[in-house]
Amino acid sequence: MKKWFAQFGSSDKEREDSVYDIHPDLAKAFIDAIRNRINVQGPHHAQDFDDLTATIAQTSRLIQHLEAFRELAITAADRTSPHADRKAIAIAAGMPPSRLYRVLEKHGRPKNRSKAYEQAVHEALDKGLEGDEMWNYADRATE
Repeated sequence: MKKWFAQFGSSDKEREDSVYDIHPDLAKAFIDAIRNRINVQGPHHAQDFDDLTATIAQTSRLIQHLEAFRELAITAADRTSPHADRKAIAIAAGMPPSRLYRVLEKHGRPKNRSKAYEQAVHEALDKGLEGDEMWNYADRATE
């Protein structure tokens, strides 16, 4: 099976990236996904076992990379504020809260932010901080 390449350009046409050796079925599926096309279709170019398994392997590597990226984006969204809306994050990620909490804990984010915030306030008091210094310390500690 002949492998294709895909080109992605910016809206101002100043920059263009190319991806070589991408299987044509994966290239089409990727383009459909980023264009939010709903009608998902199976592979058309890969016909024999070797081509199909090569397409599957390349698709799996892309999925793993995007999953890792999504986890980092979830963690970054949660770090934006001690009061970040985790329900909105879970909806955007398309995952139930229980999975969201596992992802956050995997990346060092506390499941129970109120407990972590309370602990940070106690640490600030132990350090002798008062007033705004104490609250700023607690906010930074739970970011």
